[in-house]
Amino acid sequence: MKIGFHGGVGEVTGSRHLLEAEGLKILLDCGLFQGHRKEAADKNRRTPFDARTVDVLLLSHAHMDHSGAIPLLVKNGFKGTIFCTDATLDMTALMLKDSARLQENDAYFYNNLHKTDGLAISPLYTEPDVEASLRLFKAAPYETWIPLSPKVRFRFHNAGHVLGSAMIEVEVQTAAGKRTVFFTGDLGRRKALMMDSPNAPKDVDYLLIESTYGDRVHETVDDVEGIMQGVVAKAVKEKGKIIIPSFALERTQELVFVLEKMLRHNQIPPIPVYVDSPMALSLTEIFSKYRNGFSFSPEFKDYVAKEGDPFAFKTVKYTRTTEESKKLNDAPGPMIVLSASGMCEGGRVLHHLRNGIEKPSTQILIVGYQGEGTLGRRLQEGAKTAKIFDVTHPVNATVTTLHTFSAHADRDDLLWFMKTAAPSPRTIFLVHGDPKDRIALKAHLAAEGLTRVECPEYGQVFDLA
Repeated sequence: MKIGFHGGVGEVTGSRHLLEAEGLKILLDCGLFQGHRKEAADKNRRTPFDARTVDVLLLSHAHMDHSGAIPLLVKNGFKGTIFCTDATLDMTALMLKDSARLQENDAYFYNNLHKTDGLAISPLYTEPDVEASLRLFKAAPYETWIPLSPKVRFRFHNAGHVLGSAMIEVEVQTAAGKRTVFFTGDLGRRKALMMDSPNAPKDVDYLLIESTYGDRVHETVDDVEGIMQGVVAKAVKEKGKIIIPSFALERTQELVFVLEKMLRHNQIPPIPVYVDSPMALSLTEIFSKYRNGFSFSPEFKDYVAKEGDPFAFKTVKYTRTTEESKKLNDAPGPMIVLSASGMCEGGRVLHHLRNGIEKPSTQILIVGYQGEGTLGRRLQEGAKTAKIFDVTHPVNATVTTLHTFSAHADRDDLLWFMKTAAPSPRTIFLVHGDPKDRIALKAHLAAEGLTRVECPEYGQVFDLA
């Protein structure tokens, strides 16, 4: 057995890990690299292994940094089965189609804007490429072994990160005995706003675990309502807009859940809330479909039983058309606008930022991880100017980061998970984290007596005994 790391190492995008065991090549996730447009495009177009030789893809969840490069894999010759949970299948189908449309629309807008400059970009893939990929998907339930060969099988476990997210356990019968590889994907928090918490695995030989927040402890979810009250009060007083670059999957639904609840109970003054993302609306409908499902926490299910469906669109307004989106740019505040993409690298949020970033009354709330090189990261780090569609704008808006909404395990959650795994794995591989976070987490693990820890680099391959 061996495992190669071809993305999502030393960074938090482009998750791709290739496990080779007993004659099978098993790809764990196939995500898009996100970041500076040209650098990300170059990475995404370069597949570091022969897609035609991969037998199966096991997908942890629907986020683009884990699923977004699947159409490229298929374009390059992959013909195997793609396994994921049923909710992930529903959401990935929507998100990949939306990704293709966004790439085509962004390319059209960019190329028109710069047609006199001789600059042009092209989409990574189109909707027909996505349709070809979706024909290879197959849903699998949690906690059920699925054979891949006489010697290899896998099963999914709840990851607690987003709806349908899964940790992946692969069991291999080798000449030396049974070996287990366990991949967390993105790991949820022990206490989250909506998702049920994950359980640490038992009898794992090789653990691949994310390290996104390996050196940070989040604010508790109990702080959410107090924080949002202050943000809304400022917007109402200054008649300003609150622009929230929000991932269409999970973060938007969490914010809708919180805001809907606060508006229902008069915890904030009446303020228009718009979700400017057709994709987020479609995903929210899937959340409503699965609201009594396995992934949600008992507390969330209790709320649904007492209060009704929080995604029933009673107070939050959703925009579908481009015309509706454009009207929000000209409408006066106060208002809240949630729009994708979550790292400010594409989509409708760029137009809202372009129209609001120079105004002191605007608040920009960063509510998710911002990859290095993204506009979201630059705003988070206090950039004085922002280049949007290659036009530079002064940043006069207030930019605030709220880690309270993070769906990723923090340092303490990660340490708990690894310390609880019994017995301790032969090797722990830290993936999906910036270098400083991985190094810090490795040091924290050493202090806890866990020293068989690796921080793989891009392209590195490890033999598994």
